[in-house]
Amino acid sequence: GDSTGGLTKLQSLLVEAKTAGIDRTKIQADITQIQQQMKGTAAAATFNGVNWLSTTTATPATFDLVSSFSRVGGTPTIGSITLTISNYSLYTSATGGILDKVSAGASVDTINIGTLTDSATDQSTLDSYITQVTAAINSVASAAADLGAVKNRLATNTDFVKTLMDSVSRGVGQLVDADMNAESTRLQALQTQQQLGVQALSIANQNSQSILSLFK
Repeated sequence: GDSTGGLTKLQSLLVEAKTAGIDRTKIQADITQIQQQMKGTAAAATFNGVNWLSTTTATPATFDLVSSFSRVGGTPTIGSITLTISNYSLYTSATGGILDKVSAGASVDTINIGTLTDSATDQSTLDSYITQVTAAINSVASAAADLGAVKNRLATNTDFVKTLMDSVSRGVGQLVDADMNAESTRLQALQTQQQLGVQALSIANQNSQSILSLFK
């Protein structure tokens, strides 16, 4: 998130809630909206029928991403990157995700400060909530960095494959161009032979007429 939403905004609201005499009910209204927005975004993050951010019992524990393909002789080899889905899950059906895992009686998804006061106990509760959200921010950042590294690896392999395909295409093109040059030369030779044959027949015809004229 940022200064207008997500975990970063949630953290700043909790820090603001530590102010003595502040209306924490109004702050909780904002917190509730952020919680619902994050959960809705995670629920909508489905790709190819699989949701890594909001998982259920039907979600696979691991997922293989195809990272490379090569062929040695007639044997193809496919490389893959295995990802553990639990490392990226924000919400799970067993409440074991980054944002719904319960700690100190609440999760990031269920934090509620509407009834807290300025008492030392409630201030300590706010501190624990802030610590919990900060830990969630670090966990999400770590998961995002991991996925970013995987993305860069896939992008590098994609560029390599594209370069390899371009090289093969250029090689095939050079072979085709060489064949076309050979065929063009052969065609010119045949055309020249045809022209020489026609000229030879023409000369022969002219000579025969000259020989016949001697008998007249």
